Amino acid sequence: MNIQRFDANGKRLSHVLVYNGIAYITGQTAVDRKKDVVGQTTEVLNRIDNLLAKAGSDKSRILFAQIWLKNVVKDFGALNGVWEEWIPSNALPARATVEANLAAEDILVEIALQAAVN
Repeated sequence: MNIQRFDANGKRLSHVLVYNGIAYITGQTAVDRKKDVVGQTTEVLNRIDNLLAKAGSDKSRILFAQIWLKNVVKDFGALNGVWEEWIPSNALPARATVEANLAAEDILVEIALQAAVN
């Protein structure tokens, strides 16, 4: 089986790859890091929508999402508000959310996931 790679950055990773009917999306963070957690989460989910489309999938086919938050106590509710507006209620994936020291001080949320390809 072939591995399809999309949006390779030329050094370290592909932002999405597809193998054996599964799309794997790397941890996505917001470009505009001046936004609060709602703004960053919205931006990340929009980026994920685009990556899923490149892979031939969509958010209704997400199998598992891993979410890292800089401050889970402070931002968990706000993150969930954006997530619940975005994810179809009839296609809820498995999900884990943890607090983490992220790669830069101004990154508030990072999301990686796996999804079935249409």
